[in-house]
Formats: sequence, C-alpha cells, structure tokens
Amino acid sequence: MISIDLLAQVIAEQNENFLQKQLISREMAIPIPSNQTLVVSGVRRCGKSVLMRKSLPNDAPGLYLNFEDPRLVDFEAADFPKLAQLRDELGKKSILLDEVQTVVGWEIFARSLHEKGEKLYITGSNASMLSRELGTRLTGRYKQVELFPFSYTEFLLFKQLSPGEESFETYFQSGGFPEFLQNQDPDYLRTLLRDILTRDVAVRRNISNETALIRLGVFLSSNVAKPFSYARIGSLLEIKSVRTVIDYCDYLAESYLFDLIPMYSPSIRKQLANPKKAFCVDPALASANSLSFSKDQGRKLENYVYLHLRRSFKEIQYFQTKDSECDFVVKWNEDIIGAVQVCWDLNADTLQRELKGLRAALDETQASQGVLLTWNQEDVLDGIIVLPVWKWMMQPASQFFKIG
Repeated sequence: MISIDLLAQVIAEQNENFLQKQLISREMAIPIPSNQTLVVSGVRRCGKSVLMRKSLPNDAPGLYLNFEDPRLVDFEAADFPKLAQLRDELGKKSILLDEVQTVVGWEIFARSLHEKGEKLYITGSNASMLSRELGTRLTGRYKQVELFPFSYTEFLLFKQLSPGEESFETYFQSGGFPEFLQNQDPDYLRTLLRDILTRDVAVRRNISNETALIRLGVFLSSNVAKPFSYARIGSLLEIKSVRTVIDYCDYLAESYLFDLIPMYSPSIRKQLANPKKAFCVDPALASANSLSFSKDQGRKLENYVYLHLRRSFKEIQYFQTKDSECDFVVKWNEDIIGAVQVCWDLNADTLQRELKGLRAALDETQASQGVLLTWNQEDVLDGIIVLPVWKWMMQPASQFFKIG
C-alpha cells in the first residue's frame, strides 16, 4: 500500500504534465458514454492518454493517474478508495487510469464506480489482461476502442503535409508513433521494442528467458508478411518446446506488437494448422529492429496495407493455393467481403501473377470486391481496380468496401 500523501503528490505532478500534453488530432473521436466505463487499448506509446485527454472537456479533464510511475510500485487494490477521496477533494468529476492492468484487482474498483454512476476512463496495453478482467467484472458495463499508431491521414494532419507519393514516402520510412515523429531519435524504435518485450510481456508473464523473447521479437520484425510455423521458429531460435513458442507469440499479440493471421480456409482446424503470417503494429518499428540487410520494400508496403485494413476489420486472412496467392481476404459478419493484392510494381513479370492470385481469391471466397494496390500505379485492368497505396489510404477500408 502507499500513503495518501504520496498518492496526492504523484497525482499533482502527473496531472500538471497531463494537462500540458499536446492535443493531437486523430481520426478517431472517442464517444464519451454516459453510463459505461470507457476503455482505450493499444500498443505502448501510440497516444492513448493524449486521445483520452482530447476527448474530455477542457474544463473537466478529470483526475489522471499513470501506474507506470515507479513511485506507485507498491500501489494495491486497497489503495483505490484513496483515489476517489482525492478526486472529491480536488473537485474532479472523473478518474482516468493509465496502464491500469499493472494493478491486480483494478476491475473491482471500476465496477464499484460504475455502480455508483461515477465516471471512469481506462487505458491499457495488454489485450488479454484487459479482456479477461473486463469480461469478469464489467460485462456490458464498458465500451472499448482500439488505438493504433498514426494512419497515413493522421500523419498528414500531424506533419501538415499534402497527400501524394512524396508525403507517403516519408510516412513509409517514419511510421506512425507520435513521439518518434517528433524527435526522430534513431534509437527510439529499438528501445521501444525492448521496453514492450520486457515490461509488457516478460514482467507481466513472469518469463525468465528474456533473451529468447527478444530473439522472437527480432525474428518477427525481420520476417514480416512471410509464412512461418511455430516448429520452425523453435528450431531457429533454439526454443525446445513448440508450446513455449506458441505462448510467446500469443503474448506478443496481446501486447499489440504483432498480429498473427491465418491462411484462409473454411475449416477452423486447417486455419490453426497452417502457417501464420506476422504483421507489426508499425512497419518502421519492424524495420528498425530487423536483421535483414536487404530491406524488402514490398513486404513493408504489405504491412502498411494490413494495418489500414486492421483499423476497420478484426478478421483478416491471407489466401494461398498450390498455384496462386493473394495477400489479404477480409471477413465481415461471417462473410468474406473483399480481397486485396499488394505489389510494389506491376510489370511484365508480375502483372499476370498478381491478377491471377487476386481473381482466385475472389472466386473461391465469393468476395464481391477486389483491389490491386501498388506504390504509384493507377489503372483498371479487366475490371480490377489498381490504385497507389497512398490514394487507397485516404479513406477508411470500411468505406472502400462499403461497410457501415
């Protein structure tokens, strides 16, 4: 436990800094629910607390507490009532808890506030822990939204640039982490990966073999968009148990660092058995931590396309048969609604292969719409739309596929 005096001191210092945060424009406008706890989840440093601050009225920003402050290491669930006391003493109307999943039992306090009709806003960077605790204590009592690093259009707003190939090249190289875009520190993205792996994964999951975990993070960063099997990773990284490899990969997904997507199949069993592909939450983060000397720009572009799809859709798969491949098929309400093929440059060597893969995916899944995305080419080929990635990214993927 900690004393109320120390808690008051931490809150005073944190809230002064919180109120001074630069209010960055984002595409997502958080709806402030009147009768639900609001939860914003996403990878570390993607701007969750800033978005929360921007969404609240300037005259009622609430009492803010970030649990990653080392002075709060002894904070326990029994200390939460002190927060409510300090909120009342300071005349605040709500409480904002940043990275709350570090405190065991936080969901009990959240439920008690909800039952009293009091306002609570939460951020967190671990999908599994948040989902488990929210599902246990707050079923039907909360609204959860996911936040990612900047999209291309958010990047344009932040950097005050115009859309086009030149600005997309800058986004392609820099990625979307707000702090990195401000400081351009070459070590920032490498430090961030290590922080996520150690603090958000190893510490929370009591993993003693941090070296294996870091090797896995670097391996996936170096092999974005390439099929892999858990057994192959275990062999390469000298992790004896395939179960351990599966668990480690799941933990990286829970921390929002990588998404692992299955190969398309109507059979769930085959989806589980077939190789997966990994996509990083920020392609620039993956590039900064990659061991590959030959930077595969095509796979990096594919990663950006995946993230744009992921902002609108949760179920995305890759398509592959014996003689054709398509990068993504998109699922919505149990139906495959679209197929997306990504090719850096359409030329005499690639054109027919890319069209064949896209058509095969459309035929087998019965998806109604397909698109072929390139770096800078635009055309219509036998009824297939060809667009530069930057132009396709100017609207949410859900709008492109006419959903919602």
